[in-house]
Amino acid sequence: MDMSQYKDLFVSEVREHLQGINEAVVALEGAPEDREKIDFLFRMAHSIKGMAASMGYGEMAELAHKMEDLMDRVRKGTIGFLAGVADLLLEGSDLLSVMLNDVEAGGNGSHEILDLVQRLTGYTPLPQGESPLPAQAPPLGEPGLSHPDQDKDTALPEPRQQEAVREKPDASASHNVRVKTEVLDSLVNITGELITHKNRMISLAGDLHAPTLSEAVTDLSRLVRELHDEVLKVRLMPFATVADRLPRMVRDLAKKSGKEVALQVCGKELELDRGILEGLADPLLHILRNAVDHGLEAPAERIAAGKEAVGTISVEVCREADRMLITITDNGKGMDHRRLVAAAVEKGLIRQEEAAVLSPQQALMLICLPGFSTATQVTDVSGRGVGMDAVRASLQAIGGSLGIESAPGTGSRFSLSLPLTISIIQILLVRCASLEVAIPVTKILRTVDLRKDAVLTRGKRKYFRLGEDDIPLVSLHRLLDLPLSPIKGESVPAVVVEMKGRMVGLVVDRLVGQQDVFVKPLGSPLNRMKGIFGGAILGDGQVIFIIDPANLL
Repeated sequence: MDMSQYKDLFVSEVREHLQGINEAVVALEGAPEDREKIDFLFRMAHSIKGMAASMGYGEMAELAHKMEDLMDRVRKGTIGFLAGVADLLLEGSDLLSVMLNDVEAGGNGSHEILDLVQRLTGYTPLPQGESPLPAQAPPLGEPGLSHPDQDKDTALPEPRQQEAVREKPDASASHNVRVKTEVLDSLVNITGELITHKNRMISLAGDLHAPTLSEAVTDLSRLVRELHDEVLKVRLMPFATVADRLPRMVRDLAKKSGKEVALQVCGKELELDRGILEGLADPLLHILRNAVDHGLEAPAERIAAGKEAVGTISVEVCREADRMLITITDNGKGMDHRRLVAAAVEKGLIRQEEAAVLSPQQALMLICLPGFSTATQVTDVSGRGVGMDAVRASLQAIGGSLGIESAPGTGSRFSLSLPLTISIIQILLVRCASLEVAIPVTKILRTVDLRKDAVLTRGKRKYFRLGEDDIPLVSLHRLLDLPLSPIKGESVPAVVVEMKGRMVGLVVDRLVGQQDVFVKPLGSPLNRMKGIFGGAILGDGQVIFIIDPANLL
């Protein structure tokens, strides 16, 4: 029977099992007598073996079988769940992942496994005095499990092969279906086009002054909004999709750096748009790598400073209105903002007069300047500050922003503020000279209509007072290289946004209004334009650019 039709399902299922193995191994290193996790690891290896054998991937089945055998020894209490067991299982998981990628690319999953198979088979604990787990092996007849010697032939009757690969232990699985991401992306695109045509009909209804048509368009707008909300729900994925990879990564980095690290993750169940999660993965991993390598001290250094030997990194996710806030906190040595300023001046990244007026918060953001670093030596894990410019750029590309708090001796806190979606957004239209451009509403702190006498001057710079703060004013005309327009009337409209960690007022000619738009990515060469987030089509057919204020300066 041709099993190729089940390949996508096989790849998806095995990838989930491998992720489960990684999580369980890391958890067991902290609680090696957790019977439930031990049994779970055995079942995962057993399931991968069975699925690989039924699909005809013999080497994958053989490797998973040896991992299962090793876990069977742990289940029976023959050996304890020691560091050597964890290392072998993680190595096996990594190799299975490589083989799975080959299968996904159209190969047969073939790879050199002999060395690892021999080490799995011949594993003997080092004489370190660790006591093995008590023998509590479940009976051979336990549902879903079997003795490794009982099922050498795992081929299933043909009518059951597809169901065997599909089967899930969760009772709620019957209410879920797997949908290709291309289908979800197509749904979002179609919904976006509907929003564009809805805006066009609203414009036409206004031009025709037809009450009946306006009423129909109002009903259509409501239905399109409901469709939009439902489609976005379908694209939502739990933060766990990214977070579940973190414990394994932190564990490996800690061992490489000779440090002891405890990772805490809260809010994994909260959901974000798939596109945002994909763009979030690399910045999050980079911040964690920096925290492990240069944020946290070595155990001896921590004890000398009166801290616990084990450093802590916490990742917390919460929702605030229409934004998602992710904070990464470590209790390491922190950063000295004065040292950062001195390093930036020494490297020629800022001038001495600029450094003199920086607040501590602005000084911390200096680590996001390209080429900034205070690391005394380069490691193969990370360098504190190296690449933080790429982190901020990646976040801004998905509509996010970065905030940093730190104090010497107490640790650092990185705050990532993200929108809930990046495909269909609400924008504010503004006019500059003869051009209308859009600013995402999520990027706007507030809009102001300033009286002319409220615009103050200090040297060559203009600003206005907002509460206790002096907010500098920058002409959006200059940023977009447009001709300046004379100010008409008695007020100056401005949009207050955040740029490089501080509030800035963008002066425009006119605030046009808000509406929902479907963001379209720009092709070459427009996609290389600085500060342009994407494009959209308005109801009257006008094409507009959506700008990212933080990237304009």
